[in-house]
Formats: sequence, structure tokens, C-alpha cells
Amino acid sequence: MKEMKINLQNYEKELKAIDKELSTLPSGSLVKRGIYYTHVDKGKEIGITDNTDNIRSLCRKKSILIQKKQLKNNISILAHPISKLIEDTPEEIISSLPRAYQGLPKDYFYHSEVKDWLEAPYKKNPYRKENLIFTSNNGVPVRSKSEVLIANQLEHLGIPYRYEAAFILGNKEIYPDFTIKNPYNGKIIIWEHFGALHEENYVENMYTKMKAYRDHNYRLFENIIYTFEPDVEKTQHLRDLIKRLILK
Repeated sequence: MKEMKINLQNYEKELKAIDKELSTLPSGSLVKRGIYYTHVDKGKEIGITDNTDNIRSLCRKKSILIQKKQLKNNISILAHPISKLIEDTPEEIISSLPRAYQGLPKDYFYHSEVKDWLEAPYKKNPYRKENLIFTSNNGVPVRSKSEVLIANQLEHLGIPYRYEAAFILGNKEIYPDFTIKNPYNGKIIIWEHFGALHEENYVENMYTKMKAYRDHNYRLFENIIYTFEPDVEKTQHLRDLIKRLILK
């Protein structure tokens, strides 16, 4: 019963966040006429093929309207548990949309904060920059081969991230390996990869770091991810892990 109440509260918070975002998005919907896109609103059509910002906003609106419907369904069920909860992933929602929305870039459906977050400057870890000797497919310099594998898969799946960006934990500034913004709901997720477990000092620092996150209410698989070398050895396993833990 306690878990159901927690889920109900989380659904209600998500619903409020969606309603707030919807208030910033345009009315009407997207229609495709041949190779052209139009914005249909109150019986009027306006050509917007060259207006990617408008198309992006309408894509985002359409996907979160379905999420809103699912949330209202789930809230109703938790209040009166009769039928089945709906838990479609954002990718499943997008694949079910009308033809006009198919084939458009995934980032058109991303949370409205993502684009600005990606473009905003941020402070990077100043420690031993000369050790940034590996490079991801998108040209992001990192410190290890394992981090290259993680970065490449995040980039392949279109997941926005920052590498070793300054992050305030309590009253301390730290530099997590990856700071990720969930593209569909805008939530921040921290990803720490631990590779050198054969070094005693490294392991001690790892446990200290984990405790610090835990003391500041970071919970595994909710807003923080820990991985180790076996997690990144197989590409498909790593890709599935990312989809399961981030694109949910």
C-alpha cells in the first residue's frame, strides 16, 4: 500500500509538470500534406515546413499529451485499482503517433529544456586535462576507453550528456563522469563508472563517493547509475542498460 501511495504521488507530480509544459506549447496539431508540414489550429492551416521550431514544439506536445493520458489512467487505477496500468516508453509512444510525426528527428520530441541545456556553457573538471586522451565519436575527450564506450552509446541513442561537468552536491563541487538529462522528462541523472577496482585507494574513494551520493538522496537506478568494467564490455548489453535505466 505504501508503494502504491508513493507511485500515486509521483504520477501526480509528473502530471503537474506536463500541464506546466503544455501551457508553453502552441495549440493545434501537425499535419503532413505530401512532403509539406502544416500547423492546423481551429480549422486554419499554416505551412510550417521551414519552421523547425514550430514542428519541434508540436511534436513534443503530441507525445506528452499521450503521456498525460497514461498518467491520468494510472492515477485513476491506483485510486481505484481495477484494470491494468499503462507504462509505454517514450519511444513506444512516438512510434504510435500519426503519420505526420513519423520520420522526424527524435530530438523534436525531447523535453523543452534539453536544447537549451545542451547549448549552455558549463564548467569542466580542471584536473589533469592532459589525461583526456580518448575521444568519443562526437569528439568529446574522455579519460578512459570504457568512458569512450559509454559516451559513444549515449551519442548513438541521442541522449544528451555532459562529461565531467561541475555539479554541486550539498556544499561541495564535484565532477561526475557523466551528467545526463533524460531527453523525455528533463530529469538529471548522474552516471559514475568505476574501472580501476584493482587499486586500493581507488576503491576507498569509490565507497566514499557512493556514500556522499546516498547521503544527499541519490538512489540507484532513480537518479544515479553506477557501472563497472563488465557492464561496458559488450555493446548490446551496454545499450540495453542505457535504454532500461535512462529511456524509461
